[in-house]
Amino acid sequence: MKVRISSGLWIFIFVLSLALAPELAHAQTQTTSALSTEASHMDSLAATQGQSKVVDKLSTDFGSFLGADATGVITGLRNGTPITLTTTTPGTTPTSAPVTTTTMINPPTGKMGWGNVYISLALAKQQLSQYGITQPTPQQLQAALTGGTITTGTGTTATTSQLQGVLTLRSDGMGWGQIAQKLGFKLGPVISSLKAANHGLAAGATSSTSTSSVAGSGISTGKGALSKGGSDEGIVTGSGRPTGTGSESGITTGSGHGYGVSGGGPGGAGQSGKGHAK
Repeated sequence: MKVRISSGLWIFIFVLSLALAPELAHAQTQTTSALSTEASHMDSLAATQGQSKVVDKLSTDFGSFLGADATGVITGLRNGTPITLTTTTPGTTPTSAPVTTTTMINPPTGKMGWGNVYISLALAKQQLSQYGITQPTPQQLQAALTGGTITTGTGTTATTSQLQGVLTLRSDGMGWGQIAQKLGFKLGPVISSLKAANHGLAAGATSSTSTSSVAGSGISTGKGALSKGGSDEGIVTGSGRPTGTGSESGITTGSGHGYGVSGGGPGGAGQSGKGHAK
């Protein structure tokens, strides 16, 4: 039985699509903007903290996906240089030599920012996961990044799929949002993971700064105050009496007086010069 749709319903659907189009376009623009913001933030963190820390972070985040090749792949994508991956498999017979296969990935995008490196790997990972691939071979990774075929299943259930390659689409001038849409998924998970990576990098920088600051400061308790930090500083107690004796330390008591203490000679006590603490 054929179902006929009245012309009035068609008109209603057409008008509804026109009404929703601006909202959908606005939402897509906001998503793309959020992704660009996080990508730029990662580039800024690399500039302030050093690129090695970003490499370590990306290697950790994509460690299970890229395995031992993580650092090499990440660095190659960043620099836009060829990435050489090798796979060694046992020989066909117990006495035959192992077979080594070399796969070359040539990024068509050239040098990329750290944020774009993260995005490209996240999209490749998400695409391969749709085929049930979580730890790709070099050939499968090459297909996801620059294009090629992948085969899933074995025997009569084997299926071969053609991938266009995330980096190839990017080099053709497509935006990340367009690429995600073409591959059939949303950018939301990519933005979330990139934002979490930036948060981890920023938190690591704050932790390092705090540790450095504490390591260079003196210690005081109660009413005592230590005006100068350093490994040679004494410790001031609540009563204002110094408990630590550095070899050359300026000690401030609870009453606010300062004492410069010099190390004494063998068998003799050190001499002290009394003065007000600044």
